[in-house]
Amino acid sequence: MPTWLDFWQNENEFDDSMTANYAFFLDRVETYAPLSPSTRVLDIGSGPGNLEDAWHSRVGDIHGLDISKRYNEITRAKHAGHPNVHIHDIPADDYLNFGPVADRQFDLIIVMSVVQYYRSAAEIEQLLTNIKAAAAPGGRALLCDLIVAEGVLGDVLSILGRSLRQGQLLSMLRLLFRLRFSDYYSVRQQNGILIVPERDWLAMCKRLGIKARFIDEPLTLQQERKNLLLQF
Repeated sequence: MPTWLDFWQNENEFDDSMTANYAFFLDRVETYAPLSPSTRVLDIGSGPGNLEDAWHSRVGDIHGLDISKRYNEITRAKHAGHPNVHIHDIPADDYLNFGPVADRQFDLIIVMSVVQYYRSAAEIEQLLTNIKAAAAPGGRALLCDLIVAEGVLGDVLSILGRSLRQGQLLSMLRLLFRLRFSDYYSVRQQNGILIVPERDWLAMCKRLGIKARFIDEPLTLQQERKNLLLQF
């Protein structure tokens, strides 16, 4: 049975749509995560390099971690001339192993639309432990696009509404149609999506001694999803 790990290794329908979600995110994120020329950034689940494209000239260093060698090759090719962009392969069967950056600390850590593909809340707690270890004193982390409650219909209506306001409704309808008849739909049917309620997120952070709060403002196109700010 194909898993989410298999899905993200191959070309898929999200390759183009990620750009729209990141554009929305980038317009808002610096309210909560200001950048400077010395900021050290860790991008967990860096995908095709949308964050690296936007920030490589604005920060000191940016390190991306991803299980997809295809995405990593795309990002490395785009940023071959940018010595402050570092893209690391992590094992698909050990994606919580952040060994490539184990000796580094970061001022800002971004986790965008990743944790819903994890297998359990225990893995999320390990992720939070890893983030705490990687964060520099005074650093911040943003975990974005978190699914905290059941509601596929709410997700769809939310993204359609925002797409309409941004003049991108037709392209989003095309994407949703392709997803319905794609590997994404079958993989989701077979593997599900991890849902972790807000109270459980906050309880994990409390156990780990991490200061955490949910941001009221939507940071991604799916306004039903939540965004968690961690401070160290």
